[in-house]
Amino acid sequence: MTDPRVENSEGRACATCRFWRLQAIRDESDWGQCRRMPPILPELADDKLVVAGIWPSTKSEDWCGEWESAMSSDANNSQP
Repeated sequence: MTDPRVENSEGRACATCRFWRLQAIRDESDWGQCRRMPPILPELADDKLVVAGIWPSTKSEDWCGEWESAMSSDANNSQP
């Protein structure tokens, strides 16, 4: 039996979340980055490397409890 606490039955997947951005650099078209929180900096021992922030990479059908509709975000941004 499926645990209802972990089932995503309402279409609340990363692909429909206002914080998710499709990642164009991957060969697969269903990967993106979650921009819900600030990026993290990886821990590196070599100080000669240039470090950039990293956002979590997720598949379009993944989901979490922070989901917000991308559609309602677009509607809110279009109002004066």
